[in-house]
Amino acid sequence: MFNNRTARIKFGIIAVLLGAVYYPELYSMVMVWAGKKEYSHGFLIPLISSYIIWTKREEFRNTIVTPEGKGFAVLMAGVFLYVIGNAAFEYFIRQVSFIITIIGLIYFLLGKEMLKRLIFPVSYLFFMIPVPYIVMNNIAISLRLVDATVTFKVLHFFGMPIFQSGATLELPNMTLIVADLCTGILSIVAIISLSVFYAYITQRTIISRLALILLSIPIAVISNMFRLIITVTMAYFIGERALSSAIHEFHGTANFLLTVALLVLAGKLIKKYEMKFWNRAQE
Repeated sequence: MFNNRTARIKFGIIAVLLGAVYYPELYSMVMVWAGKKEYSHGFLIPLISSYIIWTKREEFRNTIVTPEGKGFAVLMAGVFLYVIGNAAFEYFIRQVSFIITIIGLIYFLLGKEMLKRLIFPVSYLFFMIPVPYIVMNNIAISLRLVDATVTFKVLHFFGMPIFQSGATLELPNMTLIVADLCTGILSIVAIISLSVFYAYITQRTIISRLALILLSIPIAVISNMFRLIITVTMAYFIGERALSSAIHEFHGTANFLLTVALLVLAGKLIKKYEMKFWNRAQE
C-alpha cells in the first residue's frame, strides 16, 4: 500500500530529482503563463490536478504498490523525448516529455493500480503546456476568415452598411481587421481544459464526457463570434472608443463568462438526457 513509508520516501526523492532536471522547462512555462494573459490559465492546471489527487487520497492509501517493469519503457520514452527536445532546442518537446516521464515513473515504481488512479490528474497537466505558435497560427488563419464572414453576414442582415474583404471589415467610419487574437483561438485552449475538468466531475460516462468536451469547441467559437459582432456594432455607433483597452478587456471577460455559462448549461442538458436514457433502458 502507498502508506508504506519506504515507498513514499523513494518516490519523493525521485520526484525531487525529476523536478531539478526539468526545472528550466517548468520555469519557462511559468514565465509564459505570467507574461501572456492568453496562457494564464496554466497557473490553474496544477492546482486542479492537485485537487483531484487530494480528493482521491483515501484510495491511494489503500492501493497496493507493485512495481511494474513495463513502466520502464514509458519512462524511457519520456527520457528519449527529453534528449530529442534538447538536441532540437525545442521547449515544447521537453515539456511534453516531463509529463510522460512522470507517468512512466508512476507506472514503473508504483504499479498499474496506482497509475489507473493517477492517470487523469497527471495527464491533465498537458493543458499547462503552451501550444506551439505555429499550430495556433495555422488554426487562427482559418478562424479569422470564418469569424469575419459570419460577422459580416449577421450585421449585413440587420442593415448595417458593412463590406468584407477577406478578414477585413470596412465600416463607413473605420476599417477593422480580424487579427489572430480576435479569433479567440487561445481562449479555446483554456475552455477545452476547463471542459475536461468539468466533464470529469459532472458526467458519469465516457460518452457524455466526450460529448461535453467536443461541444466546448463550437461553444467557444460561437461565443467569440458574438463578441466580435458586438465589437463591430459598437465601433459603428461610437467609433474608436469601442476599441479602447478597457472596453476590450470587458468584452473578453464577458465573453469568457458567457462561454462558461453555456458550457455549464450544456453539461446539465447532457446529464439530464443521459439520465432519461438510462431510466428508459432500465424499464
